[in-house]
Amino acid sequence: MATLDYVVDESQRLQLNNEKVQVVNVNIQNNLELEIDIPGNTHGSALINVRGQGTFKLNVIANEGADWSILMMNESDQDIEFYEDWHLKKDANIALAIGELTNGNHTKHIHYHLLEEGSTINVRGANLVQSKLVSMVKAIHYKGNTYAQIDNYGIVLEHCEYTLDVIGQIEKAARNSKTHQTSRIMNFGDDVKTSVNPKLIIEENDVEASHAASMGQPDPLQVYYLQSRGMDRTEALKLISLGYLLPIVEYIEDEHIKETLRDAVIEKVGNSCLM
Repeated sequence: MATLDYVVDESQRLQLNNEKVQVVNVNIQNNLELEIDIPGNTHGSALINVRGQGTFKLNVIANEGADWSILMMNESDQDIEFYEDWHLKKDANIALAIGELTNGNHTKHIHYHLLEEGSTINVRGANLVQSKLVSMVKAIHYKGNTYAQIDNYGIVLEHCEYTLDVIGQIEKAARNSKTHQTSRIMNFGDDVKTSVNPKLIIEENDVEASHAASMGQPDPLQVYYLQSRGMDRTEALKLISLGYLLPIVEYIEDEHIKETLRDAVIEKVGNSCLM
């Protein structure tokens, strides 16, 4: 399938076109606001590349019956503060993969608004923290029969900092809603600052809700096994890192976008100084 490319370097509104793979290149200079409208009853794939420095406000509206696979790649080694609001209407479904693999200092405020029945958000993030990353993520269920799955996989390098707050919130009368989250973080070094804070706010009884979080160093037995097969320690750690981050690639439906994410993860892990 052909691609349809957009360059966004000033505040504007875009409507996605399901006849082609959408590639949106965002160039931030100080402040930029972007609204993306996803038409109802469409099915498609999109790649959003973010570059530059400053404040980025993103507002996405997925209309009734929209079914999209989206990859959002942060490609900036500069400082960016993100404000993201994703609004999902009746029966809208978004599969969202997030690649955060740069040297920049980034702060992210992300809200997924499940506005109407049948709306679904599946998020899977790959984070290779090489400086400082602060992410505050909330999935809010306003109506019943809505679903959210928020998964984050992170690797934090020596002398770096990662803070992750994830909240699943189910409002009163949002019966039969399901909100789940999984956060798994590996610290590559002793001088790292990592904080993972899962939270559930439940105002309704007839729901499903869960959270799981883990932090730790690479498994020494895995490292030893790989070294016994001829790898040095750095090679072993890079292979373990790829096994940790690459599964998010399968979240992407379009082969072109999937390959873009796979290449980015392999390149960034290969160029990083793990330990």
